[in-house]
Amino acid sequence: ITETFKSLQGEGPFIGIPMFFVRTNRCNLRCAWCDSTYTFYGGHEVSVDDLLEQVNTSGADWVCFTGGEPLLQREAVDFVRKLSESGTKVLIETSGSLPIKEYTAIKNTFIDMDIKTPSSKEESSLYQDNLYVLRKQDYVKFVISDEVDYDYAKRIIPGLPRSLQIVMQPALGEEP
Repeated sequence: ITETFKSLQGEGPFIGIPMFFVRTNRCNLRCAWCDSTYTFYGGHEVSVDDLLEQVNTSGADWVCFTGGEPLLQREAVDFVRKLSESGTKVLIETSGSLPIKEYTAIKNTFIDMDIKTPSSKEESSLYQDNLYVLRKQDYVKFVISDEVDYDYAKRIIPGLPRSLQIVMQPALGEEP
C-alpha cells in the first residue's frame, strides 16, 4: 500500500462523496501523464484485516480502491469482498488492462475503468472483454489531454455498449 487517507472523491459521477482512499503501489502501465508515479515502487505491506480496521475507524461509507493498479494486488478480491460484506460501497479505479469480471460479481462495487487515449501512450492496453461485463453502475473514463484524445474518444464511444456511463476528464494541469 502506498497510502490511505480520507477525502472527497474528485472525479467522475461520485464527485463530492466522502471516501476512504486505499492507494496501492505498483502499476503495469506507464501512462505519459500519470499523476501517481510515486506508486510505481515502494509502499508497505498491510494485511487485509488492518486495512479493514482503518476503513472502520475512518467511519467512511465508501472506499476508493485505487493505485497504481489495484487489481495487481494478490489480496484485492478478498479485500473488496470483505468490504462489500460489511455494507461498504467500493469504487474500484482501474486502468482496464486486467480482467475485472470477478469484481463485477461482488455487490456494492462500482468500477471506474479507463479507456486509455493516445496521449497516455498506452491506448492498446485495454482488456477488451471488460467492456462486456461492466454493469449500469460502472463507468468508463477517457482522460483527455488534447484534441487528438478528444477525437479518439468520439470515434470509440459509438462502438461501446449503449448502457455504459461515460466520463471525459481533462488530464491534470492540461487544457483539452
